[in-house]
Formats: sequence, C-alpha cells, structure tokens
Amino acid sequence: MKQNQREHFRQVFQNPLCANMTIVKIKDNQIDANHTKTCILDIGPGGLRFYTNLKLPVNPYIVLEFQTRIMDQILSLPGYIVRKIDTEELYEYGVRFVLDEQQKMELSSLLNTMTIRMRRNPNITSCSLCDSKDRMACIKKMDAPSSDESNSSSSFL
Repeated sequence: MKQNQREHFRQVFQNPLCANMTIVKIKDNQIDANHTKTCILDIGPGGLRFYTNLKLPVNPYIVLEFQTRIMDQILSLPGYIVRKIDTEELYEYGVRFVLDEQQKMELSSLLNTMTIRMRRNPNITSCSLCDSKDRMACIKKMDAPSSDESNSSSSFL
C-alpha cells in the first residue's frame, strides 16, 4: 500500500472548489494566456488536486496559476503539475505550489479557518464551492457562459 508522502494536510471538498486556471510561465518566459475553469478536489499549503477536460503535460517548467475564493479572499496560487490521472471523461492532476514559507503559512492559516467552518456547515458561502458533487455536471456548468464573471484582482498570495 502506497503511503501518503505529503508534508501538509489537505482540505478535501464534498463539492469541488471552482477556480480559474491560467498558464503564467513556460520555462523563464511569462505567458499572457486566457483562463479556463477548473474544479479543485482538495487543497493544502503544498498543493492541490484538480480536474478539467483539458489534457495538460506533467512538466515542472510550465507554471499554472489558480485563482479562487476562500473565506472571502481571492487567492492566486502558482504551481506546476506533478501527476496526471486519466479518467473516462476528465483529467485529474496533482499540483505542487510555488510559494515561499510565509505564503504557505498564510495559506495554512486560511485553510485551517475554512476547515473549522466547514465542519459546522459544509456549504459555506465564503468560498467558491460548486453546487454539484457530479464532476461532469460541474465542468459543464463552468463551460456555460456566465453573466456574473467578475474581474476582481484583490490577490491574497
């Protein structure tokens, strides 16, 4: 049996956490790319696990940024893909964050607060949680045009 090799705890979501994902850097070159919607399955100070309908490479030179809302704070979390799992209709990826120790501590504190609140109420409104547990329904819903997309850029990290 394979042992969990994570250094940090992970908050696992009953319903996925919705996020915008953008490719921000390839090797040392900054990229200005459009974002796509993704669903985060779990998150911790060291990384996250997400799924999407996009096929992406496992490559430490491609830095992605995930923007989501946790405890009413907009987070911008850079990282790179370390693992990929093909499923029937979607791709599942593991991401390692590229954060300094101070950013990891801030994220850890925020995730601890979220975990405590989610124990009392798993459907807290201060996070961008999807209203569906069905992964395909969540992705399809995100692919539909939205009239309330905001351009908020109050970045926490």
